[in-house]
Amino acid sequence: MFWRRISLFLLLGCFLGVQTSGAWADSIKIGFVDLDRALRELPEAQAGAATLNHLIASKEKEIESKQQQIVAFQNNLERDFPKLDNSQRQQREAQLQSMIAELQKLRRSAQDEINVQRNQILSNIQARLVRVVSRLGKQGHYTLILNDKSVLYVNGAIDLTQQVVAAMEKSPGAGAK
Repeated sequence: MFWRRISLFLLLGCFLGVQTSGAWADSIKIGFVDLDRALRELPEAQAGAATLNHLIASKEKEIESKQQQIVAFQNNLERDFPKLDNSQRQQREAQLQSMIAELQKLRRSAQDEINVQRNQILSNIQARLVRVVSRLGKQGHYTLILNDKSVLYVNGAIDLTQQVVAAMEKSPGAGAK
């Protein structure tokens, strides 16, 4: 994250420095994509959110049902507790603890399934978004396309990575610290 921000600032600094030379200033074209808005407005993101909401609702229903079973069992145990001998009490308390452990396992499993589904939906959308932004960047002759957190597209002609690496390698004592 730190290096991403540093590289963004260095890149923007290079652009600001380059803009003072008139020929380059005319050829620089920077775009911005609001990813949050795109994700809200994309039909496939909306469909994915609906699928995810349906999954969440079904998991919540399953968990609620299990919780109600536990509450009913616990109420019966409290009601019958004075009538039970020690071994019956221990058996029913162990059964209650087992039910609670199953509920916790069900919650974790549901959360994992929801996370996998969410990540799959987002991954598919993000992969498509990267392809579309790259295509638009090339077609629109953009130099740089940003979002609020990172660079989405960079025209290869302005990539200074190799020059920076070479300069760093030539800089004496940089690695000796």
